[in-house]
This record gives sequence, structure tokens and C-alpha cells, in this order.
Amino acid sequence: MPSPIDQDPFKAWKFLVLPTLKVSDVFSLFLKATIAICTVVSISLVFYSFLNPSQRLPCPECNKILISDHRKIINGEVSGYSYEKTNISHILFGIGGSAKTWNKRRHYTEVWWMPNITRGYVWLDQNPPGNDTWPLTSPPYKVSADTSRFKYTCSYGSRSALRIARIVKESFELGLENVRWLVMGDDDTVFFIENLVTVLAKYDHNQMYYIGGNSESVEQDAIHSYTMAYGGGGFAISYPLAKELVRVLDGCLDRYASFYGSDQKVQGCISEIGVPLTKELGFHQVIFLLFPK
Repeated sequence: MPSPIDQDPFKAWKFLVLPTLKVSDVFSLFLKATIAICTVVSISLVFYSFLNPSQRLPCPECNKILISDHRKIINGEVSGYSYEKTNISHILFGIGGSAKTWNKRRHYTEVWWMPNITRGYVWLDQNPPGNDTWPLTSPPYKVSADTSRFKYTCSYGSRSALRIARIVKESFELGLENVRWLVMGDDDTVFFIENLVTVLAKYDHNQMYYIGGNSESVEQDAIHSYTMAYGGGGFAISYPLAKELVRVLDGCLDRYASFYGSDQKVQGCISEIGVPLTKELGFHQVIFLLFPK
């Protein structure tokens, strides 16, 4: 006759296992395993700290050495490293102007220009009149190269758009050192320097960036699909993007011969490189309409 265990296999399992396991035994086993794991981790951390001295808290003398090395890296004194935060010396301004109108319009630029601090040039269509002394309060000037070889087919525009579009290229080709950003503007664009530096410092200047703002005119924005930075409000191009733009700009200008303005031509060329506009609300153009009394 079969035993009760043979008739019910589940009873056999209970018979073999359950009597040997008590709640107190399970808790004791769990506690011992936890203590063992904590012990192994603690011993591992001790050995790691001895094998990696840099992880230990340094003595006062060692701390001075580490601080000194850190300052050297921050100031760019260690070869191959440059952690200096973007400041005004890293920005090169390119201002589009005209020899005939500069004396009337220069006051817009002189509001924000700081001689011997800000870097850049006003790019003129020709040398200023010989009798005029260039004002020390204005940025130094350079004369743009001849653009007669380029096509311009916009019936309602001006060929000066070609010259102003090439300010990016001509500024870059000056080969000035320590330039991170090229900032373009018109002769009536007013920059707030501290704000500009704060904005540009947010971005990695080693990457390709095209930073600016749209127009306050919805109609204009719709025409350009909200992808263009308007020159009236100024726009910034990082050095790596400027390097690539300079390589293709002249050929690109002929492809966009029908475009009206310099900012539109620059945007078209940058879009071919594949860099979109990074919008910053601080770059904006405001038109003042003065009505006679």
C-alpha cells in the first residue's frame, strides 16, 4: 500500500524542506549576507584609496600644489588645455559702414565701442575723404575688397550687400589671434557688451554656431521661414563655422545672386553647411519711426 507521501508529491516537498527553514533562520541568513557584503565593500574602498593616492585628502602642502596646477589650467598655461571663460577679447566685430555716411552714423557704434578693449573694424566702401581725420572714438576702419566680379540680380536691392556679406570672410582672413566669435552688425547696430559676452559664453566656441534673432516683422520672418538672423540686430558666428564659411562663401554668393540683403546671403551659405540658426532673443532689431509734430 503506497504511503501518504507517495500519493501526494507536494507533501513530500514540504516534508523535506519546510521543517528545515524557520523565519528566524531566514532572517539570520539575510543579516549575515548583508554584513559580509558591507565588509567586502569597505575593504575594497580601503585598498582603492591606497592604490590611488590622488583620491585621498591632500595635506596642506599638497593642496597648494593642486590649486597652483588648477590655476595654470584655467589660465591656459598648460599646453593643450584652454578653460578660460569667453570674454570681450575673444570677440571680433565686423561693422558694415560707408565712407560717405560714417560721420553721421558713427555715434551709434561709439555708444558701445571701447577703444583698446573691443576688437574689430568698420568696413568701408572706400577710403574716407582725405580732409577728414578718423575719430579716435570710432573703431579702426578697413576698406572692403572689390566685389564687381560677383553677380547681383536683385532688381530692388543694392550691390553693397555683396561687400557687407564678405565682411565675415575678410575679418577672418586678417588672422587675428585668440578669436572665438565673429560678430557682424550694421553701422547703426547697438551692442550691449556685457550681455553679448554673457550670451556667447554659454556656448562651446569650438563647435559650429550661428547665433542671432528673427525680425520683429512677422511678414519678414515668414518670408525667411524664421531661419535667418537679421543683420540689423547683429549675429554671431563661431570660429569653426567662420572657417568653413570662408571656404565656400565666394562661390555661394553667385548661387544666391537674387537674394536682397547681406544677412540673407550669409544665411543661405550657412544653411548649405548644415548649421541651423540658434535663436537668442537678445539679438533683435527695433525700428524707430519718428513722426513730425
